Amino acid sequence: MTIAGAPAIGLYVGTSAEDAMRITLAMYDITWAESMNYRVPSLGFRGTPLGIDVRKVVETGLRPVLDTGIAHREAGVGVIGGGMSRPPMEPFAEALRVLAAY
Repeated sequence: MTIAGAPAIGLYVGTSAEDAMRITLAMYDITWAESMNYRVPSLGFRGTPLGIDVRKVVETGLRPVLDTGIAHREAGVGVIGGGMSRPPMEPFAEALRVLAAY
């Protein structure tokens, strides 16, 4: 949940270091914990955002950023694709409705 921890990846998928930082900081608003194992040096070694909270996603309207990468099937060839996207809000709203029923 942190693109700020890998600025070179951010450049590869078309975002700036500043945007990567902004995206990562926003993810803290929709998660319920910070990792004790994975820390981000550029954020003062703050733990990465951990555990997407569907309630927070629906309440804030902030959808998580999905950062994807596709490695080549042959070792050493490298990455053959990647990008960033945001999933639609509907699955989060539906998940919240289902959870509220329990």
